[in-house]
Amino acid sequence: MKKLIKLFLLLLLTSVFACEFESGNTGSTDTPAKEQPAPEAKPERPTTPPKAKTKPDCTISGTFETENIFWAKNENLLVVIKGDKETEDSDFGPSQRILELYDGTNCERIMREILPVNLSPDYPYYLSDITYNNLSNVIAIRGFDQIYILDLKNKKLSKPLSPKYLNERFADDAQSGMIQRLEVWENYLIGYATSMGPFVFDLKDPLNGKSVLPGAEYELEEGTLYNSLFFLPSENGGTKYQAILPKFDMETGNFDINPLFEKPINIQTNINRRFRNNRYLVLKERLSETTSRPIAIDMKAMKKIDLPNDIAKKKDTDIIAWMKKQ
Repeated sequence: MKKLIKLFLLLLLTSVFACEFESGNTGSTDTPAKEQPAPEAKPERPTTPPKAKTKPDCTISGTFETENIFWAKNENLLVVIKGDKETEDSDFGPSQRILELYDGTNCERIMREILPVNLSPDYPYYLSDITYNNLSNVIAIRGFDQIYILDLKNKKLSKPLSPKYLNERFADDAQSGMIQRLEVWENYLIGYATSMGPFVFDLKDPLNGKSVLPGAEYELEEGTLYNSLFFLPSENGGTKYQAILPKFDMETGNFDINPLFEKPINIQTNINRRFRNNRYLVLKERLSETTSRPIAIDMKAMKKIDLPNDIAKKKDTDIIAWMKKQ
């Protein structure tokens, strides 16, 4: 009997240990933790580049030259000079002197100005050759001898501007004074007129352009042909200037603003009246309060002359004598 009881107790203990082993011990360090799968990376959405502006396909009525329709991309404005029944002349037909401005998004006309006849009804107004400047947001418009500035930002038109010159000009023929070229260069309008030469306007205030006279003019033909040297202040202000000698080729129509320096420099701009018509000029670039170096300019060749070190140390008169021998 006792043997049966011992056998029963032994079987009972064995079954208890077996149950504990199967249930597992959460505090055991022998059982490795089950690793969680890494989250799947979400695919990146492709970025869509901003849609590029396209030139508006607006229907423009009237008569206009191919070069007299221009799209100002940044503002999405369409600028047109045209003629229609309102400016029609009995002898010459539609006079192309209507300035219109259209919204490029819907082709809605937002501005219309009829410009006055300049010389003759059959002489159209033109948009300037290099016509748009991202810095100043202006478009220049030329008639025969008058200029208008369209301020795209404010959608306003300036009063007429007439070129001015340092020395008196004489009309050679009926074409004298006709504006051949206009370019907007930084905050300046630079142009050329037949038998008159180059001229410059400061457009920092586009609706009130100011004439900039040259610091010197070299007379090639009395009263009709000059090479003009302009000093244009740096955009950042201060005392630094860029010097330009604009030139126009009547045969090819090429116009070159012709800046003399790689960047604006601190240069003497007040040229003695006695020397303004000299072919050879020696100006001073201020390097410090006490030091300077000579800048030599050939007004006939319309270029800056590089000076050898030994020549640059000489007096202005000796530098000019050296230039004449070159």
